[in-house]
Amino acid sequence: MSEGMKRRDVLVRTGLVVGGLMMGKSALAAHHEAEKKASFAGYNKVDAKLFEGINRVGDPAAKNMTEKKHAPVIEVGGKAKAGDPVAVTVTIGEVVHPMSSAHYIQAIELFAGNEPVGRVELGPLAVPKAVFFSSLDKSVTLVARAYCNLHGLWESRMEYTT
Repeated sequence: MSEGMKRRDVLVRTGLVVGGLMMGKSALAAHHEAEKKASFAGYNKVDAKLFEGINRVGDPAAKNMTEKKHAPVIEVGGKAKAGDPVAVTVTIGEVVHPMSSAHYIQAIELFAGNEPVGRVELGPLAVPKAVFFSSLDKSVTLVARAYCNLHGLWESRMEYTT
């Protein structure tokens, strides 16, 4: 057998081995995907534990200092006119939240009902405040959320009426 034939056999066999490994990996991935689909319970069952860990003010008349520093405060800049955006300001805390590298607000989100209005990512030394613009053409519950790197997710709500 010539030297050229040996090289050719090695290349062919190597190609077959690599191809077999790739096909095996694809088959394994398809099997895992099928297992995931089979175990999917659907959206009709809601796990109540998904909502644990959202911090809210217990008694608005007797807020503790942690609540005063972390609960989002929602302010709407006037009444929205048909189709015109209105400014919604979300400030974190009645008392200014500390913003150091060890303790800071990472993000602020605003929802109008179930619809997201916007999200702002923050970091250390940022001002824990965000202004969102939204066309609030109907009465809706505004929901503001803030995530503190030490104290978790905080939420406040405000009923907006047109």
